[in-house]
Amino acid sequence: MYTTVKHILDDAVKHHYAVAACTAVNLELARGEIAAADELQAPLIILLGQGQMSRHGNADVMVPMIKRLAEKTNVPVALILDHGKEWQYITCAFRYGFSSIMIDASAYSMEENILRTQKVVELCHPQGVAVEGEIGHVGQAADMDGCKENLYTRPEDAVRFVEATQVDCLAIACGTAHGKYPAGFVPKLNFDIIRKVREATNVPLALHGGSGSGDENIRMAVEAGINKVNICTDIFNYCRDFTQDALEKNPDYDYLQLLIDIEAKAKEITSRYIRLTGSCGKAANFTPVNTFSENRVLISAGIGE
Repeated sequence: MYTTVKHILDDAVKHHYAVAACTAVNLELARGEIAAADELQAPLIILLGQGQMSRHGNADVMVPMIKRLAEKTNVPVALILDHGKEWQYITCAFRYGFSSIMIDASAYSMEENILRTQKVVELCHPQGVAVEGEIGHVGQAADMDGCKENLYTRPEDAVRFVEATQVDCLAIACGTAHGKYPAGFVPKLNFDIIRKVREATNVPLALHGGSGSGDENIRMAVEAGINKVNICTDIFNYCRDFTQDALEKNPDYDYLQLLIDIEAKAKEITSRYIRLTGSCGKAANFTPVNTFSENRVLISAGIGE
């Protein structure tokens, strides 16, 4: 079932759980991730980042493939443009049928973030496309941005942002960061921020930078009010490390079998995060019909330069 993050996450809020949001840039990752969701009967969100879409996972190829895979299962599957920052990529994702779009203007001032996010909402909502925004700023693990409290989300800012933009999901900064953390480092999350933003806004909350953040941190974040946990680096590295090890052991590894086995590894790591989020069996809460219209009317609006 191909649907939106709003449809999925509204149920997550209602029933107090989170959904794994996993990056897919090719057939093997997409099929492995959806197979994991199907087996565990869990809703799933597939991420495709702006940079990934421009470098490899072209929208005109990825969207029809993911929609077809989603239609073959009864579990709800959403496809969201992750960290859309430039209008050309946002409208490209919109045109090709992403069910949801994240606009990340978190590096700008509050006023500019609101303005840019409003324009994306104005484009998407009339066509049933869900929108995620970000307040606070989730930076890079390599720069230890997760430790910089000045980047964390302030509950009062979250309230203003949600009221002004009417986003369907809100990404917040509370101690995680994107990418791979230094060896042995586990981030310290501020769960009080999660609880306060949840109480103040009551919109679905997204935790970006879930990779390497620690199982207990994820469980406690979900308990505090997180509804979407983004995973990219762990999936990429898990499949890469398997590939490297397999080829070192057998340089003549059959290529087709390698792809099949990579897909199995994608399923394996996705299953682990589905269990951590507490979404196993939650597909039973959803009616098995598509809830996302394929009609698109591209609005000639612009985001300020």
